[in-house]
Amino acid sequence: MKVFLILLMVSCTQIKPLERKEQPATPAPPAFNYQLKNVDIYNGKVKFIQFATDKADGVAEILCDTPKKEKKRKFRGQVKNRVFRFYFAESYFSDPYLAKCFFEGQHVLNVNVREYNYPRESLNVPKRKVDLNKKDLERVLKEMEVKKTLYQDSADHFLFLTPFKIPLKSKITSYYGNQRIFNDKKKSQHLGNDLRAGVGVKIPATNRGRVSFVGDFFFSGKLVIIDHGLDIYTVYMHLSKILVKPGDIVAAGDIVALAGRTGRVSGPHLHWGVKINDSWVDGFTLVEESKKHFVLE
Repeated sequence: MKVFLILLMVSCTQIKPLERKEQPATPAPPAFNYQLKNVDIYNGKVKFIQFATDKADGVAEILCDTPKKEKKRKFRGQVKNRVFRFYFAESYFSDPYLAKCFFEGQHVLNVNVREYNYPRESLNVPKRKVDLNKKDLERVLKEMEVKKTLYQDSADHFLFLTPFKIPLKSKITSYYGNQRIFNDKKKSQHLGNDLRAGVGVKIPATNRGRVSFVGDFFFSGKLVIIDHGLDIYTVYMHLSKILVKPGDIVAAGDIVALAGRTGRVSGPHLHWGVKINDSWVDGFTLVEESKKHFVLE
């Protein structure tokens, strides 16, 4: 009996366990083959850019170099029908450099930033608008803090459905980028376009959007800011009367204000500004580039 038990134990220890065959891992789908694009842009200008992608419709982001290579800046754009579209805006103050841009971790775009030769102009304005007294200086400093908060809540999709248009068909009295000298001593840059407009002239929205702010500032005078989505804003300054309120949805061409001469001005006119992704840029280039958006869509 003992011999039988010993033989049984030996035979059991020699039984090999069944081997489980490893299932081959499902191969990851190949990464989308993005085609590297190369574009040129001047400082202070806008470029509409699009490229094919495999992402689903919705908001997406692209990361681009800044002049300080260790930093990246984020542009938001929109994917529609497997095409990513966004507006690349370059600061007026940028020196020439090459911006490499990455989408979904892949190098998809090179933007060669070039220097634009902006002209100079001299203006005469009331002395108190250049040499600020204590009260005016305190007001300006408070307004600067307010301005820091005005461009932080843009819609998460494009609100406009057509290309942008110049707000008035009138003479341009001062172009974007002009280096300005006030009363022969105060220097600044003109980061908008001035259009001739008498007091009371109707001012239309240059495109569909949401009124994000109305106010009255020392330098800008009465102003209206319209958010067009994905960090694109248009601004209308030196107004005599504001006809809209924050939260209003306006269509392209809707009258939002009347022209005036409030703020630091030498005469009545409309100052039309465009801010994209925290950079003040030439609105005329936005008008031209947005035509590509809807022709190519």
